[in-house]
Amino acid sequence: MMSNRRPGGALAAGLIAAAATSAFSHPAQAAPEAAPKAPAQAPVTCYATSCHGLDPIETHCVDDAVTIDDATLDGRIVRLRYSAECRAAWAQLWFGKPDDRAYVRTEEDGHLVAVTSVTVRPWDGNSVYTPMVNDKDLKAKACLELPPDSDTACTIFY
Repeated sequence: MMSNRRPGGALAAGLIAAAATSAFSHPAQAAPEAAPKAPAQAPVTCYATSCHGLDPIETHCVDDAVTIDDATLDGRIVRLRYSAECRAAWAQLWFGKPDDRAYVRTEEDGHLVAVTSVTVRPWDGNSVYTPMVNDKDLKAKACLELPPDSDTACTIFY
């Protein structure tokens, strides 16, 4: 009696079973490579008194800066910004209009030590900031002054 099976039937069945098994099993894989680290921040280029009058962005003091406090006046916001790494502070003004003035001042024992300021010009953008002041062992606050009557709003001293 003749069989309807082909001679390679058992072999074909084995290959199909092996293929099905390998399709559903996952071979061991190497652990994925660690994601590349973010580039290191550039080092700051000033500290305390050497920061006075300098730009917080150019000196990289802005890299670790935090907002200590803010004050609002007539839709404008002034912020006291502080860099612990630089030991410096500055004022940042948002939504200023031409001739608005922002300033940051430092005091020691109630006596004025330093002030830096910026006046908004018509071509300035939505935000301006003052040069920095030394804040090492001093108290700083940021203020906003509006023309023509010099209405003023200030942050806390920090």
